[in-house]
Amino acid sequence: MRSRMLVRFLPKQGICSRTQAFDLIRSGRVSLNGKSVTDPNRTVSASDRILIDGKSPLKKSQNRYILFHKPAGCITTRKDEKGRRTVYDALGDAGGWMFPVGRLDKDSEGLLLFTNDTAFGDFLTDPANKVRRTYTVTVAGLLSADDVARARRGVDIGRGERSRPVSIKVLSADAGKTILEITLIEGKNREIRRLCEALGAPVTRLVRTAYGPFRLGGLPAGKSRALDGRFCGNILWT
Repeated sequence: MRSRMLVRFLPKQGICSRTQAFDLIRSGRVSLNGKSVTDPNRTVSASDRILIDGKSPLKKSQNRYILFHKPAGCITTRKDEKGRRTVYDALGDAGGWMFPVGRLDKDSEGLLLFTNDTAFGDFLTDPANKVRRTYTVTVAGLLSADDVARARRGVDIGRGERSRPVSIKVLSADAGKTILEITLIEGKNREIRRLCEALGAPVTRLVRTAYGPFRLGGLPAGKSRALDGRFCGNILWT
């Protein structure tokens, strides 16, 4: 596993919250390879020997995986300085000390994975592994065949970037709107919204329906379900 700052490493292992980790480190209760450490930003890795209070070796909690249907209007973060509703507010106790695998912006909906397994999360988000993410996207207006062909080839979405969809399918087009199914591998920041804006068809609804082998199915918005840990763990070896 890649190196991380100690203050981030502890929460990623499901040990405590980031605030608790900061307090533990600053108070001198954490040791690294036999030496006390008080710098929360100290870089560590899974091979380091980390103790709390000099006697309790950190043992990674049992790996957990859940699939959550993120509703529109909440943001993908644990706390928000503006007081906006977060995915952890919606998850409640089910969230525990788990982190989201990737993100969905405030107005987007759909499948969001949570886990305390850093290897699993890193694998799914690493572009080199080409994990597909599929979205159902509703846009204002009717797209022409030429528009869809342009989108498939990739278009300039600003900031010196081009969209790179794996596939785009038109699911329906009527009543002044078009519904698309778009699949990406590496999702640039707000890539789908920027792609559709470049086509002159702003997004009115965006729902992630699949992430790799995981499917949203009929899970209601705001609800979550536990995933089979053996299946999730095996993803790293298939």
